[in-house]
Amino acid sequence: MYKLVAIDLDGTLLNMNKEISERNKQTLKKAMDKGVKVVICSGRVFTGARLYAKEIESIDPIIACNGAIITESHSGRILHSEYMDTETCLKINSICQKHGVYYHVYAGDTMLTEKLGFTSKKYFERNKFLPPEDRVDIEVVKSMEEKLRSVPGKVLKFVIVSDNLELLKRVRNDMEQLQEVDVMSSNFDNFEVMSKGVSKGAALARLTDIYGIPAGQMVAIGDNENDISMFKYAGLSIAMENGEDIAKAAADYIVASNDADGVAQAIEKFVLANDR
Repeated sequence: MYKLVAIDLDGTLLNMNKEISERNKQTLKKAMDKGVKVVICSGRVFTGARLYAKEIESIDPIIACNGAIITESHSGRILHSEYMDTETCLKINSICQKHGVYYHVYAGDTMLTEKLGFTSKKYFERNKFLPPEDRVDIEVVKSMEEKLRSVPGKVLKFVIVSDNLELLKRVRNDMEQLQEVDVMSSNFDNFEVMSKGVSKGAALARLTDIYGIPAGQMVAIGDNENDISMFKYAGLSIAMENGEDIAKAAADYIVASNDADGVAQAIEKFVLANDR
């Protein structure tokens, strides 16, 4: 019945060590062997998501940057993209600068930041152990405003991160006053800003147009606020036990945590059940 499974990465397919368990790998392989499309659907940039698509041997499209871009995993061909206009980027940048909060920007496959910290620092350290083709390109810029003016039609999203949750709340409140954007969180210590209407759910609708797979034949698996749009679109929505309450409340079904092979449990129960 189900022909496509859209799976979030962090907090979902990846355990707390950022690894894919052997059971998850084997179960997803069984689904793909049946002809089911397995689509990584992540807030990460394409290259950061493709690393895990390779690991599970999925050749299906990757939805990256929370739905701002859909790319063929094997060829790198862009199937759909939603870039932010420069004036909107400058407004977002101004709010970040006003609050002095850490943020980074995804422009194409490049992560732009004025200083290494949080996510960009983690990627920087991890790049040292990856082959060149799997590294996330990181550019530390002197002036984000100047850089944004120099890359029109390239920016996919902003990510704001802080361990000061009160500060994060104030910055998010300011961002939500902008009419041109949508704001959502993928973890308790961050929120992300994309063009209005961009979401994982909207990206899944694009895949319906491309592949003719109706929403009713899609399964969405995730753990956080940014997964709710795909929960609403897919015929079956599944949240992880470790997920945020807002995500679990929006899901049809809750499975075990990301450290207890919840993705495999979901696939076995709803996609492979008829094989037994």
